[in-house]
Formats: sequence, structure tokens, C-alpha cells
Amino acid sequence: MVIAFVILIIGLAFILLDRETSLVIREVKRTIGIKGYRSIYSDARGNSKPLHSDIYMISGKPDYIFKRGDDFIPVELKSTVVDMPLEKDIMQLAIYFLLIEENYGIRPQKGRLIYANKAYEIVNNYHIRKRVINIIKEMGNIKNGTIHRYHVDKSGCHTCLYRDICQYT
Repeated sequence: MVIAFVILIIGLAFILLDRETSLVIREVKRTIGIKGYRSIYSDARGNSKPLHSDIYMISGKPDYIFKRGDDFIPVELKSTVVDMPLEKDIMQLAIYFLLIEENYGIRPQKGRLIYANKAYEIVNNYHIRKRVINIIKEMGNIKNGTIHRYHVDKSGCHTCLYRDICQYT
């Protein structure tokens, strides 16, 4: 009886101190080396509310957002094997940088892309920010019909960043 009570107290203390009872989140943190951060957003089950930007008219659901103080780190998990991070995935992470900034009021310094074979830290710098904002503007122009398809060959459509909104696919 005393042993059960001690185990219960230790378990409760662990829960109160850690505040993260999800084994999945702890495993993600351990795997990607985020110590001292706590999970504030998870779309691991696919049922989280999307983050939305009124400024850029975009929305998205990062796999995870971790926070420590004023430091936010979006994490995106990918099942593919790569030699280097893919441009489309970097831009996806850059979208999350913008969404976090607008929704939480703090600009993330970096994010993580976790592939099946490697993990990459992506810095939220001026060049990535400028590139993603230009892509958002182009997508808006395509969506409202002011830009037309600039290639004839449809073989590249399956990898195009604009395939979901393009009037030609």
C-alpha cells in the first residue's frame, strides 16, 4: 500500500513538472534535440485547428510548435529520404514562420525539417522570408487570374508549388 502511494506521488510529480505526458511529443523532442522546450501545438493526429494569417491570407498546420521563453520552433516531419532539404519543404516551413509570427506575436529564429534519414535546421532569415512572401504574392496573382501559366509542358505540374490553385492542372 505504501509503495503504491509513493509510486502515485512520484508519477503525479513527474506529470506536474514535465507537463508533457505525450510519449510521442517527448520522443520527437528527444530525436530532434529540443531540450527545455515544451509543445504548444501538435497536429500529429491531423485534427488541430489551422493557424491563419489575415495579412498574407494563408493558413497552415505545422506538425509541431515548441516554445521556450520567447523562442518558437516549428517542426515539420517528412517521410521521404533526402540528400538535402527540398525547396518546397523549406517554403512550407517559411509559411509556418509567418503564421507563428502573426498568431503568437514572435518571429521564430529557426525551424526544423525532419526527414526519414536526416534532420535540418532552417534559419528564418531575410532571403527565405522574401522568397516565401514573393511566392504568396504570385499565388494570389494566379488565383485571381492576373498571371497565366508560363510553361506549356504539364510534366512539371506534379511538383509545382502552385498546383493546388492553378487553373491549368
